[in-house]
Amino acid sequence: MRIRARVLGSVLVAASLVLAGCGGDGSDGEGGAKKITVATQPDFFGIPLYFAVQKGFLKKQGLDAKLQKYPTGVEGTEAVATGQADFTTVAGFPVVSLAARKARVKVIGHNATSAKWWGFVTDGSISKPSDLEGKTVGFQSNSTANYWFDRFVEHHRLDRSKIKVLDAKFAQLVPSFAQGKANAVIHFEPNVSKAVASRGGAKVTWWGGDDGLLPFYGYVSAGPKIYEDKDTALRVLRGLRETAAYMKANEAEVVTFAKELTGMTDDAAVRNILAQVDFSLAFDPKSIEQIQAIADYQLQRKNIKARVDAKSLVETGWVQESDR
Repeated sequence: MRIRARVLGSVLVAASLVLAGCGGDGSDGEGGAKKITVATQPDFFGIPLYFAVQKGFLKKQGLDAKLQKYPTGVEGTEAVATGQADFTTVAGFPVVSLAARKARVKVIGHNATSAKWWGFVTDGSISKPSDLEGKTVGFQSNSTANYWFDRFVEHHRLDRSKIKVLDAKFAQLVPSFAQGKANAVIHFEPNVSKAVASRGGAKVTWWGGDDGLLPFYGYVSAGPKIYEDKDTALRVLRGLRETAAYMKANEAEVVTFAKELTGMTDDAAVRNILAQVDFSLAFDPKSIEQIQAIADYQLQRKNIKARVDAKSLVETGWVQESDR
């Protein structure tokens, strides 16, 4: 027994020495650079994150960054909340949901804005809001799409009981629309364009930014390794700022990459989507108002149990400071 104990002790000591030599806490990478994991997704939303890592803009800021791919920004933000990743870009709805669960995630800026990211795609039978009554609208429940639908119905004073809802996952919405299972679907790009192309007579009848109901913000959502270390946060933001400048100056390269990432084949369609999105790093005060509106909406519908204060989720000054 003593021999086995000594052997086990020797193994543990050796293991600890190996871990110490390798930087076992994962905080330091090559040349002492801080290791971070960036969660991204295969849509236009994720392009700046791919470029920030693959083009070395985060490395230039002294960060040893690696990409971790997820199906959507929702899963990516969950990864940030659970410590599997350190930051991502996502819409406001997932951020609020996580905040209500006391997850350790904060918004440190936004690097995508658009009035034409979320689209209300309809068939030929719908041309005005009242036409939705008696029709079927598809969207994923408990999501940004659900939030916009409810705001849209309220804004246009429609009778919600007269609108049939097809509750489907985002991945199923375009196929459902193409098969005629819904007269309209609410989706984000590039799926909006795909839905329009899937069915004759289909069109985008309303955009999220119409009537100010859902202007789109891509929030830079960070975990504690970043938001608890201001220096690291500023490095991330500077890297994203340089990424945006590079993308603006290299449109052809961005178009090619977007096609590879999304599976789209039409250059004109890709350019049209990119033209609708501003990837500049910023922090519009209205974006905080949107987070609060989403939080209040979720509380009202009992999706969350306690009110979330949007101001407690954001660091508003770091974007400006990162430009100095």
